[in-house]
Amino acid sequence: MERSLTDINEVDEDNNPILDQDGNQVVTKGLKTIWIERTKSTANGLLTASDWYVVRNAEKSVAIPADITTYRDAVRTASGTIETAINACTTLDDFKALFVVPMDDQDPPQPTGKAPIYDFPDEI
Repeated sequence: MERSLTDINEVDEDNNPILDQDGNQVVTKGLKTIWIERTKSTANGLLTASDWYVVRNAEKSVAIPADITTYRDAVRTASGTIETAINACTTLDDFKALFVVPMDDQDPPQPTGKAPIYDFPDEI
């Protein structure tokens, strides 16, 4: 069965909502939700390595190096761009296109960048 792009509110055979133990509607996450969560997690992981600069700045007023600030801004921008691209998908083919790595016309073809869903800046 093909996975849905969007979240699905689960219902029983009588079309009644299926509830969890707390009485909340059971929801099966769609591809968009799953990949937005992954994108946020990736961005968080990329930022974590330089969080100490931010803490040091807050505690000791030591300036954050410009390249670190630029990188952190680029990670957040990339995350937003990827999330926008995910949300813009209206078909599974649109979604699959986010995983296509751009290639040049050489023989054999060579990658010219990253697949849009993975287009984060290189770590510094």
